[in-house]
Parts: sequence; structure tokens; C-alpha cells
Amino acid sequence: MRPRSDTLLVWTGAPCTYGCSACPIDRQQAPVGLQLADVQRGLAAIPTRRGRLAVLLGGEPLLRPDVLRLIAVLRASGCVPGIVTTGRPLVYPQLRDRLRRAGLEYLRMQFFGVGEVHDRAAAVPGAFEQAVAGLRDWVNEAGTQCDVDVMLTIRSRIPAALASEIEALAREISAPNVQLIVALDHWEHGEPGHTEPLRCAVAPLAHWNDDPTRPLLAWEGQSGEPALPASCLTIPALPAKFIGGAPRACCLGAVDTMVRAAATPPQAPRANSFNFVRSTTSVAWTATAATCSAHAAAVAGCDPSRQLWLVEGEQLVLHATDTGDFDAAEIARVKDDFSHLFIDCAPAGVLDDITQGMRRVLPDPICATCVNRTRCGRRYHVVDGPPFAREEAWIGDYVARLRGRVLDVGCGEQLYRDQIGPLIRSGDIRYTGLDPDESSLAQLRRAFPEGRFALGGIEDFHGEPASYDHVLCLRSLNHVFDVDEALARMAEVLVPGGSLLIVECTPFAMLRRPEQVAAADRLPRAGHQHFRNVASEEILPLVRRRALRVLHHDPASLQTTNEWILLVGRPHSIAA
Repeated sequence: MRPRSDTLLVWTGAPCTYGCSACPIDRQQAPVGLQLADVQRGLAAIPTRRGRLAVLLGGEPLLRPDVLRLIAVLRASGCVPGIVTTGRPLVYPQLRDRLRRAGLEYLRMQFFGVGEVHDRAAAVPGAFEQAVAGLRDWVNEAGTQCDVDVMLTIRSRIPAALASEIEALAREISAPNVQLIVALDHWEHGEPGHTEPLRCAVAPLAHWNDDPTRPLLAWEGQSGEPALPASCLTIPALPAKFIGGAPRACCLGAVDTMVRAAATPPQAPRANSFNFVRSTTSVAWTATAATCSAHAAAVAGCDPSRQLWLVEGEQLVLHATDTGDFDAAEIARVKDDFSHLFIDCAPAGVLDDITQGMRRVLPDPICATCVNRTRCGRRYHVVDGPPFAREEAWIGDYVARLRGRVLDVGCGEQLYRDQIGPLIRSGDIRYTGLDPDESSLAQLRRAFPEGRFALGGIEDFHGEPASYDHVLCLRSLNHVFDVDEALARMAEVLVPGGSLLIVECTPFAMLRRPEQVAAADRLPRAGHQHFRNVASEEILPLVRRRALRVLHHDPASLQTTNEWILLVGRPHSIAA
């Protein structure tokens, strides 16, 4: 389990093993700070603790003689214990063994550079070699029972050597299940243009995560002017819900970064689609681009990406969108790059009939060479047949072949009743359905009384580790609050050799008549909030982090639809 928005930070006030001037704690003093009773009282004041990550930090928590008791208090409260450390104490085998037996599940180790750069910042000769040695031993001994993050902070250093430092640190770690985090710190909130040195420094790392043998690379705390390639994985800084006081600065960097992250409101729901609304404007269809008059009849002053012309018999009918949920680049990606456009063929008020109620709309090739292409929204034609037939056939066939224990995350709609039902009734599968909508679960309980159903999301589900042969997450991943945490929970309950099927959709647009739009607005889809529009390529690094192997990958593309499929499996052993 890695930090998320509801992580608790326990400031221990322990001395540090380093001599950096930023740390306000006198390392010559005896270990002081929170007492066990203080931690217990602080935890008792927090109503929802079970399953939450609680991280010990502040100087060097491992120097506290009662660190194991602090971990025990966290675990007894229902929290998952973690720690942020300088790493040097981990060179002692006895300490590593005690931490493993105490149940430490998250460890973050801090570096200020590589080799002598780190030693100078720490004011301790040999500090880097000691920390790396302790890290290697911990990873080798703890295996996958503990999530490990290695943080490299550039602080106020010029980042010219950042790429080489990351490569050197990755060679020292040599463990693909470790996440390597770069703390942007000082560089993230400078004046306009300030991030150009960082932009140049990280450019060679744009495709780092494509190599599964490397530690997963992430960037923490980016805000303001973008400095990173679009393919980079970014994560928020540690939140700042402290138990105990926290100084404004310490050897782990500025606490202000944590405070800014905690002050950010929870992620707001967002739309997954928008409408191109049919207008009364039309022009005659013509066989050639040279004779087409669509560009002349387009809405004046309107971005062409917000308009399109649909072929309807001998006419071209203008459709336009006024969506504010998607910016120009997102609209262009949906419409021009992927043509993830669908015409709503269902009667007004009938939603979500993806098999018969929708048809794919693709661009007319005749527009590609038109001299007026940039001034026109382009012509589109309707494709015959159900648009998702290929994807749905694959999913239906997979579901029909399931056997054993099955966890269905977000089971409410259950589009695969014809496949699931016979398996539940025959006993071929022992089915557990999980969904946050009680009315949907009530219908499924009546339809499948042999199944088991639980109200809630995957983040609230505490199944036994290695207890399911298969996990289904069908169009549910965009509805979870924390994708990484959700994947961690699903991976944890898989048996060795088990499989996880994820199906999701990227953004799309519907071509609708005004009355269909009005009906859709009156009948909003019920259920769990929609938080993101994630693509399968964004999930690949996250499943790598959980030591899951890709078995089948069908991404969304121009040649396919906006529905993507990712099947991953838990190896029988980590070495498999």
C-alpha cells in the first residue's frame, strides 16, 4: 500500500542520522517526541482508521527505541504501518528482521543524490553506500510483503545530471518492484520558464517505464507550469494529516509541499463523454471534395473541432458541441485522432444500450485532401453493425470460461448475465459481487440468490489474501477514488496463477438530437462517481508495480473503439 489522500502521517520527533542543516531536531539529544499514549489518543480521534496507511516520519524514526511498539500501536488501531527513513539503520539484520515481523508494509527511503553528492548533503561520509546496502537487503528479504519507494530529491540543485543520477540509482536498486520517485520540490513552483532546465533534463527519461526490468519511475508533487513529458507517471506529494506536531522543514525536505497537497480538495467527478447536437443546418451531399459546400455553411467563429457534418442520405447535417467538460485538445483527440464518435440510435431516454442503441461514426476519406479541411468540421458516415461487437464477444467468451472463486468489482449493471448466471447456478463459480449501489445489488440478489454480494467499493473491501481465482473489473476502474490502491486490493486477493480482467472506456462523443440530449439530462446515470478517463497504457505501469503479468492487451485506438481490455495475471511465483 502506497500513500494516498487519506494517509496519516505520524511525526515522531526522533533525531536524524544526518547532519543536514535543514533539520530542526538536535541529533545529539536523546530520542524524544510523541509518546505511545499520544499516538493512541491521536488515532482514537480519527473515526475511520481500518485499512488506512499510517506513516512514521520525522528525523529518523528507526532511532526511536520504541519504534516497534509504535508500529504495533498503528497495527492495533487497524492502520497499515509504514515508515520514511534515511535508510542507514537498515544495514543491521536484526532490525530488518524485527521490522518484518512487526508487519511493516510500506517503506520510503530518502536520497539527496548519488554517491558523494548524497554524502555531502547528509554530512556523513559513506552514508550512500550504507543506505543502499540496507535497501538491497530489505528488498531481498521482504519481497512483495512491503511496498518500497526510493525518493531522489533535487531540492535546489541544478537538475542537469538528473537523468544520469536516476540511471545510477536504478542500477544500485536493481529491483523492478521498487518505485523510484523524483521529488520536484524547488523546481515545481518557479516563475514562468523556470522549469526549462528540468524539462531538458528529464526528456531522455520519457520512455523509462516502457522497460519492465527497471524500477517504476514517478514524479512527485508537480504543479504549475508543466515540465514533464506527457508519458511520465506523476503522483501527489505525501498528504499532511499529521498526528503530532510537524516542523516546517526537516531532512526530508520542505513540509510545505505536503501541506499544499493536503490542502487540495478531493478529486472531483468528471464527465466521460460529451454531445454533438444535431442542428437544422444542412447542405447537399456531393461526391467530391471540390464540390462540397459544408465549409461555407459552418458556424462562423466556431472552432472546427467542435463541429462535424453527418451524412444522412443525400444531405450533410451539421452537429456541434458546446461542452465545457473537455478542452480543445481533448475534443480533438476524441474526434480527429481516434474518431470515438457514436450516433445515439435509441429512443429518447433509453441510455447505455451499447449493443444495439449505438453506431460508430467514422470520417469520410474524401475530406483528407480537401483544401478547406482546416475550416470545416469534416464529413462523417455511420458504420453498420454494433460498434463493440468484437470487444464484447471477447469479454463474453472470457467470462463464460471462468471457473472457481470470482470477485466482480462494480457488478451493478452486470452486462454479462447470460454468461454469469448459468455459472453461478451450476456452482462452476463461487461468485462475490461488489458494488456501491444498493438498488443494483438488490436486483442481482433476486436474480442470483446463490451468489454473495457486498455493498461498497473495492477500497472498502477487505478480502482474504489469495482468496479469488479471478477478479473482474468491468467498466469500474474510472469510478474508484484511488486507482493504485484499487489495483493493490485486487492483486492482493488473487491466488497465484489467478487473473484480473479490466475493461474500461476512454472519452467519447455522442451524436444526438436535441430531444435525446434533454432526456439524457433528465435521467442522469445513477451510481458511483466517475473520476477519470484512464487509458490502458496508463494502467500498465501500475500493474507492473503489483508484479502482475500482462496476458492480453487490446488498447483503444482509431482502428478499434474507445473500449479497452487488459487481462493480467498473478504469477505462480515472483520469479516466474
